[in-house]
Amino acid sequence: MSNTPAPRLRSIDVLRGADMFFLSGGASLLLLTAAALNGGVAPEWLAAQLRHADWGTGFTCWDLVMPLFLFICGASMPFSFAKYRREGAGWRTALRVARRVLLLFVLGMVVQGNLLGLAGAHRSLFCNTLQAIAEGYLITAVVLSCCRVRGMLLSCAGLLLGYWFLLKPVPYAGQAAGLFLPEANIAHAIDCALQGSWQDGTPYTWIATAPAFGAITLMGALGGCALQRLRGWRALLLLSLGGLGCAAAGWLLRGDTPIIKHLFTSTMVLWAGGWCLLLLALCHALFDLLPQLHRAAYPLIVIGSNALLAYVLSNFYLPTGQSLWEGVLAFLPLPEQALPAALIRYALFWLLLWLLYRRRLFLRV
Repeated sequence: MSNTPAPRLRSIDVLRGADMFFLSGGASLLLLTAAALNGGVAPEWLAAQLRHADWGTGFTCWDLVMPLFLFICGASMPFSFAKYRREGAGWRTALRVARRVLLLFVLGMVVQGNLLGLAGAHRSLFCNTLQAIAEGYLITAVVLSCCRVRGMLLSCAGLLLGYWFLLKPVPYAGQAAGLFLPEANIAHAIDCALQGSWQDGTPYTWIATAPAFGAITLMGALGGCALQRLRGWRALLLLSLGGLGCAAAGWLLRGDTPIIKHLFTSTMVLWAGGWCLLLLALCHALFDLLPQLHRAAYPLIVIGSNALLAYVLSNFYLPTGQSLWEGVLAFLPLPEQALPAALIRYALFWLLLWLLYRRRLFLRV
């Protein structure tokens, strides 16, 4: 058996780039473009899909962006861990994992602005997507190091069942079990007990939600294993069937446990994970199996190859709330019209990423 690594798959890079496109300003560009083509007002159906659904009222495309971020992180892990195994020395892998978790954790605090703030009341340990990725990455790294595919499947199912058991049948602090209200659920109570209610009671949860973060990242790792071991049409079929099965399970079980993105309920993980698997299958079909479409993916690959830097630039807020990237652009004479200004801003943003891509300079942790 050859030890030569297989060629890099474009599908994961393209999907990561598409996700980062939306996170780094692409959603605003779409809304502005739609408004320009629709008499100055974006269609409500499109605007609704590009914002979070109200608590417990459904699931939008924008709700998929964060789960997809975690999923893609997991999808790349089988490839990186295979490289670590070829290099030997398990302790080096452990050090890599610990370093990545720590850096993601700290960088998440920097991006949120809490680490740079002087007021302790505004500093929370868990408050950012990067820290959710750190949690999911750590859980998935442990499972990948100890288990084969069957163990990964069982671990993912165990995480989902364990998190469901925490949310559904367990009463807390005099409250009835199975509450899924914004500030009346056991996950929110655990977070408040451990780190206080951050941002004036915003009903996001980060600590108690760790099993769900681990599960969606493990689903990505399972998708990555399918691409790593099968590729081609067999991988496409497996990803498609897995995606349809997970999405169907999440939809059918929503009567027992509602699909709530802010809470990362187990049904939400199944529903979102199913769509992530289907998107990975689509990207594999278009950009791995059809070589004539490779060039069309280039703009997204540029973004996806430096996804962490793109995320930091688009979310890096100083304690005053002034965006660093917006501060830089303030020195440029941009048009007054919203759409041309947004297009120029994003073109400059992409150009910066392209220059770094050409020089093979990437922000890694």
